[in-house]
Amino acid sequence: MALSDTPTMPQLGPSRRLWPLFLAFFAFSSLYVFLTILYNLFFHPLRRYPGPFLARISWLWSRIRNFHGCKSERIHAAHERYGPIVRIGPNELSFANPAAVRDIYNSKSFVKEETFYRAKRIFHEDHMFSFRNVEAHNQRRKLLARGFSQVAINQFETNLVSKIQTLLDQWERLSRSTDEPINVYPWVHWLGFDTVYHLMFDEDPGSVKKGIADPIMKYLHAWRPTFIYKEFMPQLEQWGPYVPGEVGGYFRDVQTWKKVAMNIVGKVRVNGAKTPFLSNVLNDQDAYLGRPLNDSELAEECMGGMFGGSGSTANTFVYVLWGCLRNPDVVRKLKQELTTAFPDRSVVPDNLTCSGLTYLQAAIKETLRRYPAVIATLPRTAVEDVVVAGHALPKGTIVGTQNYTLHRWTSAFPDAENFDPDRWFSKKSDEERKLAFTPFSVGPRRCIGMNLAEMELNLLTASFFLRFDAAIDPSMTEEDMRQYDTFNAGPTGAKLLLHLKTVEE
Repeated sequence: MALSDTPTMPQLGPSRRLWPLFLAFFAFSSLYVFLTILYNLFFHPLRRYPGPFLARISWLWSRIRNFHGCKSERIHAAHERYGPIVRIGPNELSFANPAAVRDIYNSKSFVKEETFYRAKRIFHEDHMFSFRNVEAHNQRRKLLARGFSQVAINQFETNLVSKIQTLLDQWERLSRSTDEPINVYPWVHWLGFDTVYHLMFDEDPGSVKKGIADPIMKYLHAWRPTFIYKEFMPQLEQWGPYVPGEVGGYFRDVQTWKKVAMNIVGKVRVNGAKTPFLSNVLNDQDAYLGRPLNDSELAEECMGGMFGGSGSTANTFVYVLWGCLRNPDVVRKLKQELTTAFPDRSVVPDNLTCSGLTYLQAAIKETLRRYPAVIATLPRTAVEDVVVAGHALPKGTIVGTQNYTLHRWTSAFPDAENFDPDRWFSKKSDEERKLAFTPFSVGPRRCIGMNLAEMELNLLTASFFLRFDAAIDPSMTEEDMRQYDTFNAGPTGAKLLLHLKTVEE
């Protein structure tokens, strides 16, 4: 046989040559997953704590519910089944005991958990809400605090009164022109946005006056789903804008928002600072950085202010109306107190007087308890071995509490599902209520915008019930008002339909 006739081995195609590698990778991955599950179930330091099976082996159990806005409800259900301490991730515990709050959030033994707070970055910059470094957060808070101080908020009160007056006038006009119910939900969000924007930049966007949303609000709302996607897949922070379709659209909207915010900052630098917020931020240094904030950093802080300062208070007021208007006795007591304090029903009351009205404050507190704007877990990572609520935990453990559960702590809030402002006058559970009631968080990370939120809620609630008799439209359902949790919780239906009638009528 000629040499050229010698049979040769057939050449393997690329896919056949790679097949053994695929098999090896699959085998290795399967072994790794199996060993990880085995370790998490039987050898992990947290193995003695109860929790759902999937939660004990994977973070998917809790994070997957973010896409349905019900992560907090799922964790609460786990507490009802497993007890006051639940393992909600391989290395994460949720505490339902109010005693854990101070141990976690007032302690220097914890830092913010990385994945959750990195996802809270709005667009590629850390801001006060997302900083994990304690000193960086403290110095940034000092830089921003003047703009949200009680003095600054008091000076802003006349502006807020004017906006609320415009809002009530708009609602009265609508109520007189139609028998159809008014959806107050968007109006209150427009007010919240106008308020925080004006406070920061000394300019009123005029959403309430115009009766339409400011264009920026579209970008602001787009950030909510990006937070969920980034927590689920952190790589999307970098690559999100390049993802096609609806998901990428959210990231592109946030990218546009960042550009808009930087343009605003640029104009502010040219025109000079007029508000306490800007005069401090533009003229002073961030002590941690050793320099003033650049345009990108300042824009990120402004975006955080727009988001945190508008939606939270707006949603809370919507729930004030939902909780009170379904309880005629609550409305009666509230109106009686308000009309005694403010005989002229047409005015927007002053904040100082409202702060001293006990039933008004009880109604607002009960709303913040039953429908807290931030209902989710605020996770912290132990930087050393710690003790939380009497339980010794190793360094690296992730822990947290959630308002959804704390505000239903039975010994502090009997009959917790019931909306009952009168509970705040009882001395029986006073000390436990103080421990369990954390609508603005506690410690050095406490909400910086609390003064503004309290004044808005005081003036809005008082002026609404002075001016209107209201009824919820029968079409509204409990599901419409279920708190949809995207860190900042609001009604699932994004609506509250009311029939309004001015009291003079």
